[in-house]
Amino acid sequence: MNKNRLLVLVLSVLILSCLLLTGCGSENVKKPVTADNLSGLRVGVMIGYSPDYILSKDSRGMEIYRYDTYSDMYLALRFNRLDAIATEREDAYFTCREEPKFEIGPAVTEPSEYAYMFNADRNELREEFNHFIKEFRKTEEYADILRRVEAVGEGPYKPKKVENIVTTDRVIKVAAFDGWEPTSYINTATGEWEGCDVEIITYFANSIGAKLVIEDKSWNQMLIEVANGMVDLILSPDSLLFAKDLEMSGNIIMSEAVHMKDIVLVINEEE
Repeated sequence: MNKNRLLVLVLSVLILSCLLLTGCGSENVKKPVTADNLSGLRVGVMIGYSPDYILSKDSRGMEIYRYDTYSDMYLALRFNRLDAIATEREDAYFTCREEPKFEIGPAVTEPSEYAYMFNADRNELREEFNHFIKEFRKTEEYADILRRVEAVGEGPYKPKKVENIVTTDRVIKVAAFDGWEPTSYINTATGEWEGCDVEIITYFANSIGAKLVIEDKSWNQMLIEVANGMVDLILSPDSLLFAKDLEMSGNIIMSEAVHMKDIVLVINEEE
């Protein structure tokens, strides 16, 4: 037997051993991800965000992995280091549109109320916003925003320009994320902020005649600046399940509900 044939034989034995003894055969194919098959799933979340907070309270048997950046979390899913990532549904629409091999899996929570964080010293502004949002959620403008958010799974968010009508000397300073479609992002062609929550907060500013100033911040910057009163509020809706823990610091208060959101799993369909 020459060396080449011996090498082929050794490799064949190793492959056969793998198939028969170590689970590399068809019996080890990934199980479908369903609402009834969550236990043991490796699921990524963004650290400190609502999915992290909510699933840390009730993981339903999932193994939670926390990430500092979306890019790292998406790469982990892309290369099968994770079985899924957990995110709000509208974020999942965008993610799956951008990465065709990803798809939306089961919901892991019921829809719950999401709201904005205000600096605790801006309670008067928060109360004005609470009155506004209760009425605004009944309008056709709000219903139209929701329809356009849902359509993000098929194509880019279609913003509607809402001019900021200033009639007083008041100023509202808002911290927001750039590049977070459909919530908030800067249009690279115009340099202007767009997104569903940008439209909502502009409608609010108009209702009290205030000038709206939106500043691009990281998540950590947002929390520091709203807690210290450097901005009035964060244009990043988070679960009201956060409210009790957040408000214990005495620096942050949350508004009435702006959106109803559920958390879904995004899975990688490519083996």
